[in-house]
Amino acid sequence: MYHSTDEETCLKSFSRPRYFYGQLLDVRHFEAEQEYFKRKLWMLNRMVSGFGVVCGLDVQVGSDGLSVVVTPGLAIDKHGREIVVPCQSKETKIDPLPATDPAQPEPEHCGGEWAHLVVCYCESKADPEPVLAGGCDTNERCSPGTVREGYELRLRDGKAPPVSVDCQIPHLIKGNAVNYRALVDWVSAPCDDCEDPCITLGNIRRPQAGGTLDANDIDISVRPVVFSLDLLWELVLALTHEAQSRRTGKS
Repeated sequence: MYHSTDEETCLKSFSRPRYFYGQLLDVRHFEAEQEYFKRKLWMLNRMVSGFGVVCGLDVQVGSDGLSVVVTPGLAIDKHGREIVVPCQSKETKIDPLPATDPAQPEPEHCGGEWAHLVVCYCESKADPEPVLAGGCDTNERCSPGTVREGYELRLRDGKAPPVSVDCQIPHLIKGNAVNYRALVDWVSAPCDDCEDPCITLGNIRRPQAGGTLDANDIDISVRPVVFSLDLLWELVLALTHEAQSRRTGKS
């Protein structure tokens, strides 16, 4: 399984291979070229596009009523990596709350009444191929020839916090104009480094003992979203319509 490193989340300048005639190319050079484009793309995703769900990834009740599934979709994690769920996921089991005895104090479930589901980027090595010429420090006869980008669903105890929809930039609007200095001060703050890259997909209320889940037990409003240009355009249209309605007194 893939684990991120500090180099992926901290700001750093990049270096790329410089090829020349007669150069002896080996694995190091090709990996360095892949790393250059990969890290730069992830940095732009992280710093410019933002993180969250791009499309899809709805959380629905599984066929047995005691699990959830995630529909196909795309997300960008907090390190800027694309998480693709190409088809409906396998069922993730939701442990019900323990049965209670009326004569005994009500026990507390180790994770409480709620849990939240997150999706995480992961990689795996696949497609082994024969090693025709080994290196000085290895005697491998075959080695994986592919790195597959994938995802992993994890269920965590407790509720995920709600997403704030309040403006985070103090004094951004002065009168009817944008306070550009406030905007500049906000952008000039240190860049955020996120330790946990996983993306929350929803809160899930655990079923009672002997019960099952239904759609009302799943709350996807806690997921972050990526504000694509299409989504921002829809927000502008909605706000414009609201402003016009206020001026004309029409709903």
